[in-house]
Order: sequence, then C-alpha cells, then structure tokens
Amino acid sequence: MAQAFKKSDIEILLSTMNRDSLDFLTPMFPFTHFTEFKILIINQTTQENILQSPYVNIRVINSFEKGLSKSRNLALANAGGKIALMTDDDVIFKEGFDETIYTAFNAFPDAALIKFCAAAFEGKLFRKYTRHAVKNMNAMQRLNTMSIEIALNVERVKQSGIIFNALFGLGSFFSMGEEPIFVNDLHKAGFQVSFVPKTIVTHKSVKDSDNIAISEVYRIRGAYLKKIFDKQFFLWVGIQLMYHLKGRVITPFQIPFCIKNALKGRKQLLNLTEK
Repeated sequence: MAQAFKKSDIEILLSTMNRDSLDFLTPMFPFTHFTEFKILIINQTTQENILQSPYVNIRVINSFEKGLSKSRNLALANAGGKIALMTDDDVIFKEGFDETIYTAFNAFPDAALIKFCAAAFEGKLFRKYTRHAVKNMNAMQRLNTMSIEIALNVERVKQSGIIFNALFGLGSFFSMGEEPIFVNDLHKAGFQVSFVPKTIVTHKSVKDSDNIAISEVYRIRGAYLKKIFDKQFFLWVGIQLMYHLKGRVITPFQIPFCIKNALKGRKQLLNLTEK
C-alpha cells in the first residue's frame, strides 16, 4: 500500500512579477507565518528587480521570461514536493487548506489533479460547485477551472509530459484558457482529474477576466474551445452562448457578433499552430 500523503509533501507553486521582497506573502497566510509552508516562487522580473529568500523552505527563481503559462511550467519543472499547489500572489489561504489537500489526495490516490473550491473575500463561492466529490470530472467541470483551484500529483503530471500551453494565459497571445486546456489534456491522456468540494483559497470577487470586452472573450474562447474540443467546437460555442444568454451577459442580438469573434479566435489558433 502506498504511503499516505502528509503536510510536508505539499509545496506551493506561486507565480508573481517584479518582486524584490517577500512581504507580499504575509497577508496570504493570516493565520500563521508563511515560513510554515514550502513555497517555490517564480518571480518574472528584470535584472534590476531580483527577489531573494533567506529561508530554506522558501525557494525563489527569478525569471526574465513573460507569460503566466511559462511561469507555471518553470514552477512545475522545479517542483520539489509530491503535491504541487498552483497559486497566485493575490489569494488568501483558508486555515487548514493543507490538510484539505493532502486528505483529498489520500482519498483519490490515483488522481493527477484535484480541483477544489475558491471563494470571494466576502465568502461567496466563485461558481456553483457540485456538493459531492467527483472521481472523474465531466467536461463542464474541467472547462470551468481556475489555476488557484488546483493541486497536482507532481510525479503523475511529470509522467504525463503535459505542460501549460504557452499560447494561452496572461501575457500570451490568448490571455485566458490555459487551465481548462491543461486539465483536459491530462484527461485525454488517460489521467484521473478529480474534484473535492472544499474551499482552499479566497480571492477578490472581480477577476481580471471580468474586465475583458465580450469580443475578446469570444475570440479567446473560440481558440481554446477549438483546442479542447476540436470537432465539437460549434457545440461548445453554442453551450457558451446559451450560458451567457441565461446570465444576461449578452443579448440575442449579439449572438452573430460573438460567433464571428469565436471563429476569429479559432482561425488565429490554427494559423499559430500550423507555423
């Protein structure tokens, strides 16, 4: 029988930019000092803005590349724990998040990835999550995934050879979509991707993606829906349109405009991947 996961197996993989001090970590852990945890920080920066750590369990890699997916991939390549928790520099961890994570991996020892819940600072959950644990997430659950919700079995992910697609994510050609592509790539490769309905982090209620124009939203979604679903592209664009109509994000009169931009994103992805 495999040895059970424990707190010391968890390493937090944190992406940030232009830091020269560890002070930003303090508000992320309001219940204890951040040195209680293993953290690998990827600081995308310049030669003039170098971050250093005096603590053994707080590692820093200063990177001079741009792009969130490149930051995630560098972190994964250098991960030192058995479980990697992906996160950003603007979250606040819930007390006991570490126990929640290793307990989940003990419940799903074959999982390459486990998705958890995230909530706004005010306490409201970011989305309507299912109330029960799921061994294998369905397509909709995989599609609606943020990086701050996921933890990884490092050995299984490295075994898969799957990394974040550098065409997607902040600082890339398509500024969203890297997480659902990553989760779906693992699923397509035959790896277990699970869900546990426990909240591990809180985040401001307004996300960066909420401020993106609807034309850009559909351009980007057109690209990653093509990447994920390929021949089912039009089905999933239709599902997205129905979801936005129901939520009054768009009106029926905007449907042709949204489809036009989704097709634009699909064409751009095909042009980029054919080079």
